[in-house]
Amino acid sequence: MKPAPEAASRTSRTQFSIESLTMTGSLQDKSLKGGFKFPWPFPSGKPSAFYRFKSYLAMSFVGILSKSMFVGGVNKMVVKNKDTFMKVLKDRSRPLITVANHRCNIDDPLMFALMTRREFADTLDHQRYTLTAHNICFTKQSHTTLIRTVLYERLFSLGRCVPCVRGEGVNQKGMDFCLEKMEQDNAWIHIFSEGKVVEEPGRFKWGVGRLVNECSKPPLILPIWIEGMNKVWPNHPPYYPRFGNLVQTVNVFIGDVIDTKDWLKQLKNEDKESGRKKMTDLIQRSLYTLGEKYIWLPSYWIG
Repeated sequence: MKPAPEAASRTSRTQFSIESLTMTGSLQDKSLKGGFKFPWPFPSGKPSAFYRFKSYLAMSFVGILSKSMFVGGVNKMVVKNKDTFMKVLKDRSRPLITVANHRCNIDDPLMFALMTRREFADTLDHQRYTLTAHNICFTKQSHTTLIRTVLYERLFSLGRCVPCVRGEGVNQKGMDFCLEKMEQDNAWIHIFSEGKVVEEPGRFKWGVGRLVNECSKPPLILPIWIEGMNKVWPNHPPYYPRFGNLVQTVNVFIGDVIDTKDWLKQLKNEDKESGRKKMTDLIQRSLYTLGEKYIWLPSYWIG
């Protein structure tokens, strides 16, 4: 593992230049046939107490399953800078966006596993909403239903997974929903801006730029770099967690909190599309700079 550079070097590397950014994304959204085919799985208006109870149960269940992969030393998780994560999570004064690399299909439940039971319980009403590929998690009605004949509630939505349709661009309902939650509840949004599980770093999608630029309250950004989860749960068949004689180590590197107020000031004279792209590039660079501290990344991803 590559050692971290000196503090002075770290400070200088976070001073990103707007003018030097390479644009990300595509100028033209691609259409995707079909889209999200089921009724919107979240309640309109304020969720009822019963709905919140079911949501807490769903998230707790997933959290228990996630932690089971690390119980008793069958696998090991090492979290760096966890105090920063817990401190910003408990701060409800501003919306929070955590941005992570995506190397494993179950990178998202890992966010539950890195918390203790007490930490999870204390922040249960402020757990993340995460954008989820509709063509993976919402392909069948059974995927959206917990106990169809009794509750008729959506399993993934109870776990705060928000449908995201690849190809429908940044102005789709899932993005609108996340932005609404940020505005109304100072919500925590966890996003994999590479858009899918990839083996190498990928260009960020512009959705994260829209969330920052269009929220009336400048969000806090927290980059998170994950290494090794694909060894605990491989991305190839058979799809099941690995236990046994060879203990796998998952490293979670949590970066420093970024206040987007300064970035928004720098971009205030940009038009809507250009500002969105440049904000996305700033966030991309913050994550890949964090990753480069601990593993080797090609220089063109860092800038």
